[in-house]
Amino acid sequence: MKTERIPFILRPWISLYRSTPKLYIPGTDVDIHFSLRCAVVFSILRIAIRHALTWFGWPASAPDTYYTSACIASFCHSSLILPGLAALLLSQKYVPSGKLEPSPQWYQDAVHSLMGFCGGYMIYDTVMGYVVETWQPGIGPVLSGDDWTYVGHHVLTSLYMISSRWKKAGHMSAIMLMFNGEFSAPLMNLHSILELALAQECCKGIAWLPTLFVYNELLFSFVYIVCRVVISPLVIAHVSYDLLFTKRGRRDVPLWLSISWMPMCWGVQFGSIPWIMTCLETLSAALNGTAGHGEL
Repeated sequence: MKTERIPFILRPWISLYRSTPKLYIPGTDVDIHFSLRCAVVFSILRIAIRHALTWFGWPASAPDTYYTSACIASFCHSSLILPGLAALLLSQKYVPSGKLEPSPQWYQDAVHSLMGFCGGYMIYDTVMGYVVETWQPGIGPVLSGDDWTYVGHHVLTSLYMISSRWKKAGHMSAIMLMFNGEFSAPLMNLHSILELALAQECCKGIAWLPTLFVYNELLFSFVYIVCRVVISPLVIAHVSYDLLFTKRGRRDVPLWLSISWMPMCWGVQFGSIPWIMTCLETLSAALNGTAGHGEL
């Protein structure tokens, strides 16, 4: 009997998930313990990065320092999860509404691990970024309109992943959407990190920083436009069609659940319009020879 080979990139994810004691969400068999552990690790990482930045000369307790530490933690999340998501998509036939249980056990564990990892990031970022770091004594967390948008994104993304794991179907739609959404995230985070670094006195003497910012800004803008304008609408349209209009999709994923996923799918797409416009302006400025902080 031929043994199916497990992709090398997925082996650490599978091992980590299997070695973690399970704590199930009440009424389901969806483990939350792995996500909680990841949330703790990300919280420690964010605090450590913030202290490292202050050691390098960034102002302590300044909003720029807090935000940059969050961007670096986000960079780590997206850089780690992208290869795993790619391996998941390449290792099985892509069917957005497909069921999880017919897949090998290693694949099921890898799905739970990567979704749990992403869920842990959502938990950590919500608590650290929108509760702990916005807390005002006697008032509580004080959030802006944009803050509520990010919190809503985290909640809806988590619900999508949890519900697909709960129903053991539709996980591939979540994985594809995650992959396309995260693909430009490392460059986006690097853009924010470099932009804030350019404003710091301790970074003024780094001669190559402005040029690096410009090159990254152009690359990020191009990648973001490709992902969000060209690929994303096609991916979401295919996911929507498969879930809502195919016999297989309606059989494997409850129709009420597929309908509830639609605002999550399309909401992120429409929510990216401001960034799309910014990236188009950046590319237009580059073509007109008026790009950024440095010179190309």
